[in-house]
Amino acid sequence: MTLKTVWILLFAVFIATPAPARDILLDDPLDDEEYDAPDKLDWLEGEVQVPDSINSDDLQEFEVAANETRFRYYVERNSIQHSADGAVRFTLVIRSSSGASNSSYEGFRCRERLYKVYAYGGGKRLTPMPGGKWEPIPKDESTDYRATLYDDLLCNLQIGEPNPIEQAIEAMRNNIKVGKD
Repeated sequence: MTLKTVWILLFAVFIATPAPARDILLDDPLDDEEYDAPDKLDWLEGEVQVPDSINSDDLQEFEVAANETRFRYYVERNSIQHSADGAVRFTLVIRSSSGASNSSYEGFRCRERLYKVYAYGGGKRLTPMPGGKWEPIPKDESTDYRATLYDDLLCNLQIGEPNPIEQAIEAMRNNIKVGKD
């Protein structure tokens, strides 16, 4: 078989190919419009107001799974807010056994398993930290307070939305996971 015969046969097969298969071979842009998934909407963060101070009388302690006695973890109850952008934000306080205290104002995006720190502090004041970025929440809740808050208390992992605030506080108070007995 000569090269000319091969080209003629290939041309004949191409011409005889049904239209949909020919469109795939030609990468017809009209097909792309029909089958493209709609563009994913970008998440837009709402305006965030960092609290000026921390109310020590409003702290609710919560347990981190394998926590030794070196640190105690607290969330300021009245700071927990569900925002219109879908994030849950809260003030966190970590105290060491020696009495040192660190605090932060943070947010979780429950659907994406992300967190962002808006402010850091010590004692009763918070200092805003502009330019923070959303970061993945670690998955080891035995050693990470964010994983504990995310997995067990503040976020409903089945629907990717924040848990009701009172339910989360009650779970912290009773050292249980939200929705678990």
